[in-house]
Amino acid sequence: MIAIRQWLPSWVKIWQIMTAGAVFLLVTGNISPSEALKAIDWNVIAYLFGVFAISHALFASGISNEVSNWICADSRPVPAILFYFILFVTAVSAVLTNDAAAAIGTPIAIAIAASLGIRAALPLIALCVSVTVGSMFSPVGNPQNLLIVADGHFTNPVAVFLEWLLVPGLVSLAFTLVWFWYCFSREEQGDAPSHVAPEEQTMRQWPALLSTGLLCVLVLIDSFAHGSSWAPDLPLGALSLIAAVPLFLFSSHRVQLVKEVDWHTLIFFVSMFIVTGAVLKSGALQEWLSPWHDQLGDPVLVTSIAFFGSQVFSNVPLVEIYLNLLKGHETATLMLLSGISTLAGNLFILSAASNVIIVQQTEKHGVTPFQFWQFTRYVLPVTVVSLIACYAWVAFVTELNG
Repeated sequence: MIAIRQWLPSWVKIWQIMTAGAVFLLVTGNISPSEALKAIDWNVIAYLFGVFAISHALFASGISNEVSNWICADSRPVPAILFYFILFVTAVSAVLTNDAAAAIGTPIAIAIAASLGIRAALPLIALCVSVTVGSMFSPVGNPQNLLIVADGHFTNPVAVFLEWLLVPGLVSLAFTLVWFWYCFSREEQGDAPSHVAPEEQTMRQWPALLSTGLLCVLVLIDSFAHGSSWAPDLPLGALSLIAAVPLFLFSSHRVQLVKEVDWHTLIFFVSMFIVTGAVLKSGALQEWLSPWHDQLGDPVLVTSIAFFGSQVFSNVPLVEIYLNLLKGHETATLMLLSGISTLAGNLFILSAASNVIIVQQTEKHGVTPFQFWQFTRYVLPVTVVSLIACYAWVAFVTELNG
């Protein structure tokens, strides 16, 4: 239904479709209420709540508007605008995770579309790709990276990710810049969205900046201190909620903050976890992987299963089960699994949670996002190039390390 949503009535939203699927599975007994509650990753929900509160504060205080004005300042040429935009969201994705970058970058992408006089779809798709690729660079870039770090017991996870995934990430970003520059040059003027900016800057800027900075510091400290005894190992959800505290302490618009949290996207994720939980309970994924149980470390098999399996079962549960079935925990295998499962998000809207967040946030701003197959058409070249780069570089580093 999500794939054909453009032909459905306009009031049908992605979160409603996913919720209907979760309700159906509950009503038919495919998953019990208690199992559904256990299937929900409340850490992710808590992280998204804090991130949505911070992203709205950045928007309502005018900071997002200032960033978009700076990116498009002085009638910069399209390549320069794309370069600064991609660089910005990549950095946010690597430090604050892809979901945070998706929420923060959406109004900026819409503003860029308005500045260039084009449809919002193309800058939004460029945002999706940059957010996904950017999350490759760090151990906190996305949830599956966190699972791999926990399983790999790396002494310095930041250095490990930079050694194995920095080069393919940079190659992917360079191609993304060139490809979307070409796409932007062919895009016709017209149907540009209004510049999304708050009608009134209802919030002070310093609490939003403080919360954003606090989240950056907490995530970085947690990353560097991972597995050490000198700092507590707090989940990302707790870090996000702690970082959002200044907003609710020092803002006089606390009720507005709560109201403006993207509750529809949170409902989508709760429903998605229930649907995924039912799939995992059925044993379909485990049965699918069982014939290759003794070959799960083979690079070609890792690449194939990580990419295509992520399209069907979502990358986070696939990585979690894959790690449980792996006999060894070679760094090369773990890094290939991380890179390919992340890049799998650049194929369909549902392949990455950040894509869904961008769609939902765009509709929340009253702007028409991209369609399902339109997204795939634009991202397919980037997907092919980035997959080849990732596989080739991991193979090269593996050979180099003997």
